[in-house]
Amino acid sequence: KRTHDPPEEPAKQEFSLPPPSADNRRVFAYLSKRGIAKQVVGAFLSSGLLYEDTPYHNCVFVGRNARDEAVFANKRGTYDQDGSGFKGDVPGSDKSIAFRLPCDPSIDTIYVFEAPIDLMSYMTLHRDLTSNAVALCCLHDGALETYLKENPHIKHIILCLDADKWAQEAILRIRGKYEPQGYIVTTDLPACGKDWNEHLQ
Repeated sequence: KRTHDPPEEPAKQEFSLPPPSADNRRVFAYLSKRGIAKQVVGAFLSSGLLYEDTPYHNCVFVGRNARDEAVFANKRGTYDQDGSGFKGDVPGSDKSIAFRLPCDPSIDTIYVFEAPIDLMSYMTLHRDLTSNAVALCCLHDGALETYLKENPHIKHIILCLDADKWAQEAILRIRGKYEPQGYIVTTDLPACGKDWNEHLQ
C-alpha cells in the first residue's frame, strides 16, 4: 500500500428532513406556552418553515436556500425538563443557509438572531417584521454572509443576539468584519432576560 496517498475525506452526510407528524398540535402548544403569538406560529407553519416531526414531536425549523429548497433543519424538543429541552441540527444541514425569512428587496435591513425561537419571539413583539431575518443557530456568521451575498441591496445589519458574554464577543467579531465592508452594524439586545424569548415571557 502506498503511504503517501492523501487520506480519504469522510463523505458528507446526505440531508433529509425528519418525517412529519400527522398534525402540529404539540409544536403549536409548546411555542404558545413560550409566549409566541399564535399568528406568528401559524405563519411559520403555513409557509413550510416549521412543522412537527414524528415520532419525537420536535419543532423542526426548516432552512430554505434561494431556490426554496430545504437544505437545513434545526430541531427543538417540545418537552423541557428543567428548561433544557433537546436541540440540535439535522445531520447534513447546510449551516451557510441556517434558518431564515425571505428577503424583501425594498428593505435594506437584516435582523440577525441566534435561534429560531428568538426570531419568533422578536416577531411577536414587533409584528411589522415579516421578512429580512436570519437565525444563525450558533454564533458563526456564515448564514449572514450568504444572505448578504444573495441580497446586495442590504446595507444595515441589526444584531439581535443574546445578552451574554459569548454574544458580546460575537457582536465585536461581526462588527469588525462587516463595518469595514461598508455595512452599518447596530444592536438590539433584550432589555431583560438572557435572550429574546426570556424577554418576551
